[in-house]
Amino acid sequence: MRRKYAILGDVDWVLIGLYLILVSLGLSNIYAAVYDVEHPMIFSLSTEYGKQFMWIGISLFFGLSILLLDGSFIKKNAYWVYGFTMLLLLLVLFTSPINGARSWFGIGSVGIQPSEFAKIGISLALAKYIAEMGSQFKEFKSKFRIGLILGIPSILVLLQPDAGTFIIFVSFVLVLYREGLSGNIILFGIVAVIVAVITLIVADNTFFIPFTKIKVTGKFGIFLFITLLGLVSIFMVKNYVIPRNRKSLYRVIIGGFLISIVFVNFVEVGYTNILQSHQKERIDLLLGKIVDPDGKGYNINRSKAAIGSGGFMGNGFMQAKLANANQRHVPMQSTDFIFCTWSEERGFLGASLLIGLYIGLMMKIITVAERQRSRFTRIYAYCVLGIFFFHMLINIGMAIGLAPVIGIPLPFFSYGGSSMMSFTVLLFTLIKLDAERKNVLQ
Repeated sequence: MRRKYAILGDVDWVLIGLYLILVSLGLSNIYAAVYDVEHPMIFSLSTEYGKQFMWIGISLFFGLSILLLDGSFIKKNAYWVYGFTMLLLLLVLFTSPINGARSWFGIGSVGIQPSEFAKIGISLALAKYIAEMGSQFKEFKSKFRIGLILGIPSILVLLQPDAGTFIIFVSFVLVLYREGLSGNIILFGIVAVIVAVITLIVADNTFFIPFTKIKVTGKFGIFLFITLLGLVSIFMVKNYVIPRNRKSLYRVIIGGFLISIVFVNFVEVGYTNILQSHQKERIDLLLGKIVDPDGKGYNINRSKAAIGSGGFMGNGFMQAKLANANQRHVPMQSTDFIFCTWSEERGFLGASLLIGLYIGLMMKIITVAERQRSRFTRIYAYCVLGIFFFHMLINIGMAIGLAPVIGIPLPFFSYGGSSMMSFTVLLFTLIKLDAERKNVLQ
């Protein structure tokens, strides 16, 4: 049963306050990044900051409308929202490509990106299914259905292609881990990433085996390393650690070695034949395989130069020397590289403050998640947390050269209507569900 409650009685105002601060700072930053002297008014719809102001207003309308809904209505329609967003992901594949990708619905001069809203659908569907299944990932059927919930949108965004959004979908694995998924799967994923990176770095190289004159390829060297690691593990377990279940250990190591051979070849073939040329260039730049500061690496190098120009205190609001509207020194400085504009104007202190605000937002979401009686709300909260965390990590990583350029917006900060609306709906849905936590009996 549910008790009557005031609409705004238990709303977490700290979350709303952090949201308003980030949105306001983001709008001022876009204003500084693309300021047009012929249209100085922030409300001018002929400018990006004018359009962003409009998107913020629309997003706030959606957010406040969500607060008027009943939490049970949101839960009841979780699968419908998921289905609708999957339909949008499917339909967008039949649109005309923009910059080589079919990711947008064009409505006049406005574009809507369905993959941004798919994050909402996935979060709700995942929360509903896990909350209802009860058996924490023990049954294959449950794992398979969760795989479908995550796999269908992942395939659809890869067909666009939109590698950036696909990487964001990986954040949902952290939610599964919180709800009982074996940590071995997370560990396997980390090892797979490490092996993939090593493969991309050394696969094309050749080197001599230490203390010998035997020359091998980098790929074969990886196999030798994994074999040596397996033998050391067997020796340690057999003689020092756990002398029982050795046969199982041998099977695991041999199986792991065979899987590694398949995986390494898959990475190499995928990199060579599946990735597009610009995607391979971005990976090569990140791994240091090519050096081209004025060509392929221009975006990242200009971004790092702008950030460095800010120094410790920054150059001041609208005083950026590189990341400003006149110089246009940094490409996409209001979207993908919005962080460099902020950092040049506010310096290291301002950059630290902004990162601190995001950390504060995410810490607050964790607090909200762990105080829930409803498993649905807790799972949904961690979905929101994972999405925000990956967006912040990758976007700032792009700006400072620690992540490939894959077109990931900074939440509430980068220019864009689809991202602003989706992030707002994600957060306000959580605020609404949390506001009803006292009225949920289980």
